[in-house]
Amino acid sequence: MRIQSDKNIADDAGAIHRLTYVSGVRLFLSRITYVLRYSLQPKKFPLFILRSSKGGVLRTQKIERLIRPGKEVRFRGHYYFTPNLPRRPSPVFDQMAAQGGLNATAAGTPVKRRIDVAVLGITRRCDLHCKHCYERFNIGDRDAVPIRRWKEIISQLQDLGTNIIALSGGEPMLRFDGVLELLECGDRRRSDFHVHTSGQGVTRERAETLERAGLAAAAVGLDDVDPERHDSLRGHRGAFDGAVQALGHFRRAGIFTYVNMCVTRDIVRLNDLERYFDLTKRLGVGFIEMLEPRPCGGFLKTQDEMLLTPADRERLVAFYRAGSTMRKYRNHPILFYLPYIEHADRMGCLMGGLSHLHIDSLGNVNPCALLPVTFGNIMEEDFPVIYERMRKAIPRPLHRECPSITLGRVIRARSDDGRLSPVPFESVAQEWAALYS
Repeated sequence: MRIQSDKNIADDAGAIHRLTYVSGVRLFLSRITYVLRYSLQPKKFPLFILRSSKGGVLRTQKIERLIRPGKEVRFRGHYYFTPNLPRRPSPVFDQMAAQGGLNATAAGTPVKRRIDVAVLGITRRCDLHCKHCYERFNIGDRDAVPIRRWKEIISQLQDLGTNIIALSGGEPMLRFDGVLELLECGDRRRSDFHVHTSGQGVTRERAETLERAGLAAAAVGLDDVDPERHDSLRGHRGAFDGAVQALGHFRRAGIFTYVNMCVTRDIVRLNDLERYFDLTKRLGVGFIEMLEPRPCGGFLKTQDEMLLTPADRERLVAFYRAGSTMRKYRNHPILFYLPYIEHADRMGCLMGGLSHLHIDSLGNVNPCALLPVTFGNIMEEDFPVIYERMRKAIPRPLHRECPSITLGRVIRARSDDGRLSPVPFESVAQEWAALYS
């Protein structure tokens, strides 16, 4: 009965703003339009490069055919391809193309100058107790970084060139006025703005206010198809219902939605991935961003019990490939399985601004939300100084096992059982250098 109720919510939302999936000839025609426009204006789009030998768009598309489905989502006149790219057409997409943002395989070179996604933990506050929370050791009652400082950071991120600025937490709905301030001060012609939320505190009125303020998309944490398992992982009874209702509110308001999913052993071993896939289709979300548990935050001390085994990962990869290629899933959400995409044999790890970075709720600049190593704090230094330091340590994609796993035990040993998390880069500098040797 609960799932049927979820379907009714999705249908009600979809009656106002429906999304469609574009593939085949329609997708080709959609893309060739901007390819021709950018190619014919080389002065305006100097880093829009087609040649594969230079890491251009053709090489990127060749890789994408191996790791992603050949479809896009159309919602309210815009096309969405991944959670890391801005909607198209838009001024943000044009700027991204001009600065080499489509040259994904050239990350770390002058041919790609864009940060794809910067996740900002704008508040420490949260009413949930998620077992997997990567901000577990930062959660508190008082915010550490004032909104005026976040405004400065957003301006600096946009000056550097950032596709998407995601406002996260903690729970950003507990700092709702601050979210509005940041949306209103940010230049929405230079970056798309997203919100990452558990769904708690999202109302229809708030969703409509966020849409008027310029929010481009909202990602809601939905980890399971089973309400009890989801609530258990989130440490809060009713978290599942809150997430589902929030997705409906955002859809009704005209905000593009996707879900962030921590893929647990339970949902893989109980063969519930397809049920989850069907649920998200009914809820009308465009993407499923699939993340694996990592030894950080709430899982820092329990990595052996929580990380996926090789057998779990094989089953997850099989689901990802089927969900991305089989005809029966052509109208299901696009699967965005980052650990698969950034595997050593494919794109490699794109942390540290090569694609994504994270600034936590205490102001620490980390290369990834799931890698608790800080290169500096925005309350002590300017962000560009910290960013330059981080990029020197991360010069190119890392084609090895995920560094959060490789360095997991070292980080745990030097974090003083979570009292020092994230750990300073200097404390793991020797092990870090070995990753790139």
